[in-house]
Amino acid sequence: MLLDADRKALETFLLDNPELAQLEALLDEFNIFEAIGAVRQEVRHSDFLAFLLNPRERHGLGAAFGQQLLLTAVQTSEHETGITAVDLSLWKLDDLQVLREWQNIDILLLDETHRFAVIIENKVDSGEHSEQLQRYWRIVRQRYPDWQIVGLFLAPDSREPSDDRYIPLDYGRIHDLVMKIADTRASTLDADVQALMRHYAQMLRRHIMPDSDIAQLAQRIYKKHQRALDLIYEHRPDLQSELRDYLITMIEATPGMILDHATKTYVRCCSTAWDAPILRQGEGWTPTGRMLLLEFSNRADRLLLRLYIGPGPHPLREQLYNLALAYPQVFNVSKRGGSVQGSYKTIFGQDYLRARDYEGATLDELTPKVQQKWESFVCSRLGEITTALQSATWLWTDGLSRTTGF
Repeated sequence: MLLDADRKALETFLLDNPELAQLEALLDEFNIFEAIGAVRQEVRHSDFLAFLLNPRERHGLGAAFGQQLLLTAVQTSEHETGITAVDLSLWKLDDLQVLREWQNIDILLLDETHRFAVIIENKVDSGEHSEQLQRYWRIVRQRYPDWQIVGLFLAPDSREPSDDRYIPLDYGRIHDLVMKIADTRASTLDADVQALMRHYAQMLRRHIMPDSDIAQLAQRIYKKHQRALDLIYEHRPDLQSELRDYLITMIEATPGMILDHATKTYVRCCSTAWDAPILRQGEGWTPTGRMLLLEFSNRADRLLLRLYIGPGPHPLREQLYNLALAYPQVFNVSKRGGSVQGSYKTIFGQDYLRARDYEGATLDELTPKVQQKWESFVCSRLGEITTALQSATWLWTDGLSRTTGF
């Protein structure tokens, strides 16, 4: 009965779901910021805002965006900033300097004429850390002791900053400001600049604002089809599984390589060039009994390639270990443990992907890195390993024909 209910929920989700069609249509609309993967990238948001804020950039806005942003912040603030809306309305900000990542501050605005500085801390998905707001204020105060300082804390929602000297500013106001300027200056703005501003506002509306179009549609769809979506989520393919499948395909497509055994976490293989019968005396590792295997360790945030001496007769394992020690330019033998007393001994290792490679990455972004390192390994180090192994006559005393497989 449970299976029938699950099947019915999935059928309803697919066949009676006008909101899903609406969501797909929304996502199908081209947006330049979505196309370049900048939606959740805090750095890209800061880059674009710094571009709009800089009166010397070739956008045709002059100081209008900076002036309007500061007016919005000051008018909505409950704190005394030392700069009034009247001041900002009268001042010309054509000499405003815009700095990115100065002393790790996301955006710093400096106006020497009117002697004020504006610290903008931008948060899209991350939160505050290490008392950064207080530290930034202290740094700017030390550098400009007699200036007025304004702090803006920009985030998707209206969260309060930890330092009450900063004015909270949400991305909804950025959206409204960008659209207002794009509309009021439509007759004078370059068409490309106007399109870019509208794309940015559209992206904020779709993804960043708490009441975004996509968020509202997604919530309605989930409430209506919770059972089906929970089932889909439970059985979704994850990046680790997709990478496992890619590794298997990559190995099988490599001439002279044999896929031995694969799980989600480990993918093992060896070369036909050193698949000697004497090395199939292993127990308790893979069903084939192979003792010498290349193994991809496919973790959630790291991918490593290792050549292992696995479980098997101890004298044979010692011979393999000593052979690896005799070729230090080929094998990078792990010194941990100092011998083959344990069940597994690493005699070669190479990192393929590290945690930073996985941050926000898709399978299509990871696989070229993996393929490049694999091809480099196959074209150089694998041949050296094969030559070293084939130099050991005791591996081939049974008359096995030596074929390189490459």
